[in-house]
Amino acid sequence: MTTLLIDTDYLIDHLFWQHLDLIPDRDAARELAARLYPEPVQVLRLGEREVERLGPILDELATRTKAAQDAAGYFRAHALLMMVLEAITPHIRHAAVEVPPLTARQRAVRSAPPRWRAFRPVRREAARVAALMHSDIARHWPLDALAAHACLSPSQLSRVFKEAFGITPLAYLSMLRVQEMARLIRETDLLVTVIAERVGWCYHSGVASRAFRRYMGVTPIHYRRYGPPTESREGPGVAVARAACDAHRVV
Repeated sequence: MTTLLIDTDYLIDHLFWQHLDLIPDRDAARELAARLYPEPVQVLRLGEREVERLGPILDELATRTKAAQDAAGYFRAHALLMMVLEAITPHIRHAAVEVPPLTARQRAVRSAPPRWRAFRPVRREAARVAALMHSDIARHWPLDALAAHACLSPSQLSRVFKEAFGITPLAYLSMLRVQEMARLIRETDLLVTVIAERVGWCYHSGVASRAFRRYMGVTPIHYRRYGPPTESREGPGVAVARAACDAHRVV
């Protein structure tokens, strides 16, 4: 018997990218997964021939995941896992779930899938607005102010910017803030509440946590606790203490 331990967020992320035209964000993907697979445990009967075929694949996968891997090893392990999932997925039972299409507002605030976009030179107005937001992500940027900077109307700016980057200016600003939050969580021991304020959000309003989870798949607290190790300048124990303090504040 071989037991596969697969990170739930990893699988939910795949579900999200498989159904970009139906799921607005990873929170919705998580809810959809709970509805699709309500059974906590399933016994799969693959058949003797399929088990014999998977045997060498599982053996190699187990060997590769016991030790540290280089880039080539990582992609080989990923390919092996995909072969296993391809074999067992048809045998997994799931509930019949009807998923409504995305609303116009959900499509507006979410990043457009790359396959829906045509590659063309970015218009100067869009590049100018993007650079302006990059220069000070913590500043409150009303759409009217951004449009005035680009010498366009707000509706024109939204259209031009979305054609260039696939998302609206305000969604782009949220993405920049999430990226900076993730960097500060990785590279500093600042409290998450302080980090959120540094990028222009009030953490206790819930906006920072929701946006972070939408783009990163997890909350800032979980990203610090289970994500990349913090590069602490004060010693290895400080990061753990900070994470515990952040969790206490959220509770």
